[in-house]
Amino acid sequence: MVVEVDDSGWGDLVGGAVIVMRRVDTNERFVGEVPVEAFQGQAFKAKAYLPHVLRIVREGAEALKITKDEPVHVCTGYILSEVRKALANEGYRVVPSRITGITQDFAESEYIKHLSRLGVGAPEEARRLRGFDASLDWVLRDVDKRERLVKTGWKAWPRLKQGEEVDPKQAKE
Repeated sequence: MVVEVDDSGWGDLVGGAVIVMRRVDTNERFVGEVPVEAFQGQAFKAKAYLPHVLRIVREGAEALKITKDEPVHVCTGYILSEVRKALANEGYRVVPSRITGITQDFAESEYIKHLSRLGVGAPEEARRLRGFDASLDWVLRDVDKRERLVKTGWKAWPRLKQGEEVDPKQAKE
């Protein structure tokens, strides 16, 4: 049986991130959230989100009773880099992978729920804010109230907050 591990929200301006795990053959699932605070200020600089992600995956491995002989397909994204290393060092069969299909859709759906729980709005509203420009516009319309939901650790955030043009690909740098 294969277990897939994926994330959603890492590249979004608003919200934290979600980590999902899914056993492909049985559709068993596990979800954990990395709080937005892990992407703000000094926490972001210290990469506080990485231990959160590793803890979530360890809890998921226990909940799903993953065995070391099961292939664990882990998304190749940076936010899961420590997971790939740690699981491999612990003897799991880690396969760096591009996650698509049901598991990716599940991650995206859980991230929309995460945004709704944070107060972004109903799932339909949260879904509309997934693009960088849309989420930035939404934040800037009421920055005093909404900045608490932003990944403020991004170096570009002070410039974005002032309305300066920033290439979305360089916003995290």
